Amino acid sequence: MDSKKVKSGSRDAIINSFPDEILAKILSFLPTKRAASTSLISKRWRYLFPLMFQLFASQHHLLFDYSDLVYPEEGKRERGDVHESFRDFVDKTLSRCNSVKKLSLKCPRSSPTTETDQWLRRALELGVVDLDLRIPLCFTSCWQVMPTSFFTIKTLVKLTLEIERGPHRTHIYENVFLPVLKSLFLHAVYYTCATLCDKFLPGCPVLEELFLNYCSTPLYERSIYSISHKTLKRLTLNYNNTIPHCRIMRFNTPSLVYLDFSGSAPTPCSTAKFVDSLVEAKQDVFLDSNPNLTEQDVELKRQYEAYMNLCTIMHWMRNVKTLSLASASVKYMYSRCVALPFFSNLVKLHFESNTQQGWEVLRRMLNKSSKLETLILKGLRCVSSEGVCIDRNEAVKVLEIYGFRGSGREVRQVKCFLREMQCLQVLKVETDADDYKKLLLMNYLILGLPKRSSKLKILFL
Repeated sequence: MDSKKVKSGSRDAIINSFPDEILAKILSFLPTKRAASTSLISKRWRYLFPLMFQLFASQHHLLFDYSDLVYPEEGKRERGDVHESFRDFVDKTLSRCNSVKKLSLKCPRSSPTTETDQWLRRALELGVVDLDLRIPLCFTSCWQVMPTSFFTIKTLVKLTLEIERGPHRTHIYENVFLPVLKSLFLHAVYYTCATLCDKFLPGCPVLEELFLNYCSTPLYERSIYSISHKTLKRLTLNYNNTIPHCRIMRFNTPSLVYLDFSGSAPTPCSTAKFVDSLVEAKQDVFLDSNPNLTEQDVELKRQYEAYMNLCTIMHWMRNVKTLSLASASVKYMYSRCVALPFFSNLVKLHFESNTQQGWEVLRRMLNKSSKLETLILKGLRCVSSEGVCIDRNEAVKVLEIYGFRGSGREVRQVKCFLREMQCLQVLKVETDADDYKKLLLMNYLILGLPKRSSKLKILFL
């Protein structure tokens, strides 16, 4: 016990021997709440937290998360004194700052819009560049509007916005001017297509990255889903079932190099102006299965599904160099007998399937990808006992297999790949097996190698 006290005392002595500036620098790397809590250590430490803001405020990620300060019982309203404590903490901390580069603010449900607006105006004065804002709206019966200050911050380069919507009405602010914004991340934001496409995006003239995650549109809206932006380079659409029907989509994004598309397939009438610029694409397209639709919506969905065709989006991706196909997309491609285009530039393919039928699509993909050099597979355990026969391939040099379990059907399929891939140089296998089982597996694979594969490298991840 005494030795532990000596070690602890000597460690404290070393820390306390540091100059105030060094300790303030260390605090700047801690989360805001933890850095503030050090003020309780001693009289000296009481002044280090304010000193941190004087010297290193621009380097500190200012994080105000209401859930870090209090965990109210489920189903009960937040107490007024707790809200007041959070408000005072934010007010005092912001008043100490001379500059702020990155600010994250997660507000309580009881926080009024005017209060949040006041904090955002202070952040604007401090020159905030990166803003992460999580706002609860419409949890009170009175009319609420979104805070408006952050829509016109001229220094903002990155904006992340998440809105938790309550049962009451709200008004989405539409007057946007963010002249240097390059990255926009919207999570669970409720909007009309007209608001996003005609009012929000035009207010971001140099936008390069747009991320829409579980953003929803009204059930009644049947308008064309359109995104138009000349400077946009990266686009992520992860709406899953939040857009209730297959929609006509129009993408006028001629500078786009990266697309991550997740949701129900667009109709054949959809268009995209990025086919020649797109370099990398990820696809997780499936038939809409939203269980919350009304009978009228279900009937309308059936009419739309008659026009759904994965050929449209596959055609958009025909010139990419890197392509990732999720299991749902592969299953859809098999069930609908989707005609594949030639992928004349494809050099890297991520392919995943959790069904036997889905693996039948792999042969077709290989035959359409004459320049493919790297093939990454996941879900090989689902291959049928007969396996998947592939044609002789002289392009693939690297084969990576993830989630390998070492079953007989998996091993037979890998040996088929080794036999038919004439130029294979590296085989990487990710497995949870112990070292002994890995050694047995390697020996079994080596015994089945053709003579030309004597220089093949087999690596376990």
